[in-house]
Amino acid sequence: MRERIRGYADALLEDAVASGRIAAVADGVAGVAALLEVSDELRDVLTDPGVAPHTRRAVVQDLFGGRIDADAVRLVQHVIDSDRAPDLPDDVAWLATRSAAIRDHRREIGITTVGRHAALERSEGYATAVLEGVDGQGPLSELEDQLFRFERALDASPELTQVLTSRDLPVEARAGVVHDLLAERALDATRRLATYLTHVGRPRDYIELLQALVARIGEEAHRRVALVRSAVALTAEQEDRLSAALSRIVGQQVDVRVTVDPTVLGGFVATIGDTVVDASVRHRLDLLRERLTTLPEATTI
Repeated sequence: MRERIRGYADALLEDAVASGRIAAVADGVAGVAALLEVSDELRDVLTDPGVAPHTRRAVVQDLFGGRIDADAVRLVQHVIDSDRAPDLPDDVAWLATRSAAIRDHRREIGITTVGRHAALERSEGYATAVLEGVDGQGPLSELEDQLFRFERALDASPELTQVLTSRDLPVEARAGVVHDLLAERALDATRRLATYLTHVGRPRDYIELLQALVARIGEEAHRRVALVRSAVALTAEQEDRLSAALSRIVGQQVDVRVTVDPTVLGGFVATIGDTVVDASVRHRLDLLRERLTTLPEATTI
């Protein structure tokens, strides 16, 4: 079972509980699982790696669309997109068990804390489901901006960071802090995403999970986010020029998020996903020092 499937299911089941549709979702997934057990023809089509995912998704839509809850269909289709075709029956059976447990109040949503890699993948799945409900570029940009500002606020407050990364505080307490901080001025999606990270990740991984989420949402908006460390604060015009320059480097629109870091001495360091653009004075000094140590006269300097 892929962790992203678990995260995606957490978000959709959370929505189903809030809207009173959890019984319909659970019954729908159970129906798909039961049919997979008795129909060799359906199982052969949906577990055949040679059948393209979009074709298998269409089969699910044709068979079940309008007959079972739409979120139950979405759950099965997400499995098709996220896991190996032969694993689909086991994944759907797990979803049926999971949704029934939520329906019957035998289990809560998102209560299992996992390691860093699993938490990153699970939060990715959760974000995928939440973002499917965010309409338009404007709200998506607002969501990314709110999460970034929240991450910057944590970075500027060691006391708050200590609270959210403390393993001595129970999950409910840390989740409550995040919810309260974002309660009045943030989108519902912002609160959901930031709060979910307290449930699935270890406390010490919270900041990293939040940063990954900001980058993920930036990519969803068909742009990249450059996290820039600058020796001094930049004006709006300088940020626009920097954004344009970085956009040319990576080949797509880049938004910049600037933090002041005196250790770079001058210039900036921009991180865009796995790409690092280092135009800092510190970097140039380090290069100069390295060249000097390779000169024959270096021992006399």
